[in-house]
Amino acid sequence: KEGKKEKCGMGRERRQRVKKKSFPYLINIPIAVYLICVLFGPMIWGIGLSFTNKAIGGTGNFIGFTNYIKLLKDPTYRDSIMVTLKFTVFSLIFKLFFGTVMALMLNVEFKGRNLVRALLLIPWTLPNVVAVLNWKWLFSSTGGIVNYLMKSAGLIEKDIVWFGTATLALITIVIANVWRGTPFFGISILAKLQTIPDDYYEAAKIDGAGVFQRFFYITLPQIKDTLLLSTLMSCIWTINEFETVWLMTGGGPNGSTQVMNVYSYKTAMASMQLGKSIAVSVLAMPVFLILIHFISKKTLNNE
Repeated sequence: KEGKKEKCGMGRERRQRVKKKSFPYLINIPIAVYLICVLFGPMIWGIGLSFTNKAIGGTGNFIGFTNYIKLLKDPTYRDSIMVTLKFTVFSLIFKLFFGTVMALMLNVEFKGRNLVRALLLIPWTLPNVVAVLNWKWLFSSTGGIVNYLMKSAGLIEKDIVWFGTATLALITIVIANVWRGTPFFGISILAKLQTIPDDYYEAAKIDGAGVFQRFFYITLPQIKDTLLLSTLMSCIWTINEFETVWLMTGGGPNGSTQVMNVYSYKTAMASMQLGKSIAVSVLAMPVFLILIHFISKKTLNNE
């Protein structure tokens, strides 16, 4: 009897260990099914199409790396990479700067602070199409508010054609993207600022530290992880930007604002080359995977 009891006890413990080991896998089955159906399945299908000469409305035949070779040899595609790089770098610099300033201002107590916080979040919450069309109207060469204000202030004598030159067109899409993306930086940094103990600043004041010293030696070290994480996430969104560029400039003039996604869209819709269009996204995947890796690593380290 004692032997049977021992065997039953050992069997029960074994079953409990098996349940504990299998439980994490069981609860993750729905997530795995979802990822396979919604993410990995379409992604693998799309990568497969990039190796074909698939055209919209037609069938595709396997052509190997032909689409990728054509893209790398295409000067228009290489130009789109450079435009995307410039657009992303300038947008991130200004979003990071203005977002930090916004957070620092909103972290100071003043009357109506909650209302101001809500108003400054509006650009991030508005539908992107609505916001971009408003910016297109603001920069319009005929009847645009920007030209009107500049003429009223005596800065210019005649209307500026904002979408007529490469530099000015790039400036307009950067401004629109910065205006929309700054609140994300602001609210992320503000959340981190509110976790910094006031004792740090009080001690620094007693030691005679000025405003800039307190910022560089207390605030900045405390928020640097948030700055990095926000920048990495915004980098992915900015590289993937399409609506702002397409609705404001259409990639013009002469392709000077044609980012990768606009090039991919034109390749698919204008040239009907679906396989080549998908290859544009596949070539960008290593960059996104690297950024996602850093974001995941940084998030886990913060936890």
